Amino acid sequence: MTSPASPLGNLIHQHKDEEGPIFIYQNHNLRYLTFGNSTEQSCLTIDKPHRLEHAYTQAMMLSLLFKKDIRSALLLGLGGGSLARALRYFREKLKIDAIEYRQSVIDIAKHYFDLPDDTGFKVFCDDASQYIKSTEKLYDLIFADLYLPDGMDEAQLNDSFLENCQQQLVDNGILVINFWSNDFQQTLLRQQALKRIFDERILNLQVHGGNTITFAFKNELPALNKKALFADAQQLGLKLDIPLQRLARNFWMLNAAVLQTGRYR
Repeated sequence: MTSPASPLGNLIHQHKDEEGPIFIYQNHNLRYLTFGNSTEQSCLTIDKPHRLEHAYTQAMMLSLLFKKDIRSALLLGLGGGSLARALRYFREKLKIDAIEYRQSVIDIAKHYFDLPDDTGFKVFCDDASQYIKSTEKLYDLIFADLYLPDGMDEAQLNDSFLENCQQQLVDNGILVINFWSNDFQQTLLRQQALKRIFDERILNLQVHGGNTITFAFKNELPALNKKALFADAQQLGLKLDIPLQRLARNFWMLNAAVLQTGRYR
């Protein structure tokens, strides 16, 4: 199925469920998932499916440098599966669970977005807040990227959601959250909620596009060495084909006061 081109390319598939429309566009080597508007929910580089195209997803990969013994990850929000593909490329035996509220999104991600197809990757159709409340599994990393057609799911600001995420982390586990808002009050609420649950064990990185990636640590902030962090970021960035060292440098600059003094450890 094709139609006239949009700014994202040619419409190659469309679907509508009870939550609204889902569109898939293709522009040469890039394939996009949207929820009926111009906002890119996910992007696939067809000849490099592991590559993350969006700056905020690239920034989320910094969490892989903060904890060396990562064996499991939980994705709250699947979209087109960008994080799942990158994590599988990062570590072949990493156990990955993904939670997606819309079965239609899961089906489309499987058909059009090259989801991992192995026993270590499992995707469940469920509400993220309900899953994290009821599961007994513990994870090294939890990625929260919950977005609706009209913006961020406010569950990500909810104390009980954040507390449940904290409880399902292993010791020294990390919650990685993608926040986007141009509302000052919502930003303030986010900061207050995170501090209530994680105290001062929070580091942030603002990236192009207005997103803020928050790294919230269950037990303590990581003991990072700047030179080693930059070297590791360069190595991982080359593997994933993303500018991770540049992001690591920005991360250090924004969090230097905490990382250098260690006053919250």
